[in-house]
Amino acid sequence: MGKQSAAIDLQTFERTASLFAQKRRVLPDNTVEGLASDIVRRLARTVKTDTRQPALEITPGAIAAFCDTLVKDGPEAALQFIDDRRAEGATQKEVYLGYIGAAASELGKRWDDDWLTFADVTIATGHLYALMRSLRDEEGRESPEFDVRKRALFATVPGEDHGIGITIAADLFRGAGWEIDLQIGLGHETLLDHVEQTRPKVVGLSLSTDGRLPELLHLVLAMRIALPRAIVGVAPGAGLDAKLLGDVADVDLIFTDASSALSDLDRLIQVRG
Repeated sequence: MGKQSAAIDLQTFERTASLFAQKRRVLPDNTVEGLASDIVRRLARTVKTDTRQPALEITPGAIAAFCDTLVKDGPEAALQFIDDRRAEGATQKEVYLGYIGAAASELGKRWDDDWLTFADVTIATGHLYALMRSLRDEEGRESPEFDVRKRALFATVPGEDHGIGITIAADLFRGAGWEIDLQIGLGHETLLDHVEQTRPKVVGLSLSTDGRLPELLHLVLAMRIALPRAIVGVAPGAGLDAKLLGDVADVDLIFTDASSALSDLDRLIQVRG
């Protein structure tokens, strides 16, 4: 996808954009629409509550042009738009708070006013989410150093009735020296509130049935917006399609058993550290 961007982690951008495109291909329209709505709402809300307002004055015309690029053009054009703004002097903070947050609000308004089709809004929000996920941390949005201490949040996906497997996994991890915050049976917003308060660097989720796949996707998306650099893994129950999870869920790891999960996490933490 062209030259390396100074503002964007290109590998993360390409992977995230591809994941969202795959969601549009294989998931029901109502699931994809719900994810797009979540992106718009959460990005707009996150930026509104951030006290570090951008110094650069960004005009409504610039935001409209950015939204047009997100809707009408491919991911390369969205990437080029941000690179051009950086070349003009926009900081990472101004890109995140000014362009991405404002574009989320504008896309939501256009959607509410029926200016955008279903295809328009899902394509645009997919590109916007990929840009958010791949912004390089140069402005202190999060510490660039990864917390290498063995601490993790383990949780069941909202709506899951069974917590035996993740409880056993938590005990195995504790036996290997990990400090595990185990949360079972929390609802979506309650779990997200806990995530935002504790800000874990590693999250392990348990999904026992494919009927809860939409809940998993919504949860991971919200966690990515709240904690862009966290390692997120999911442990699928017996009989679930691990390949499908890898194709549509924005997770770093698929855990097949506790032993491989331990080694995979150790390896990834060393890379991040």
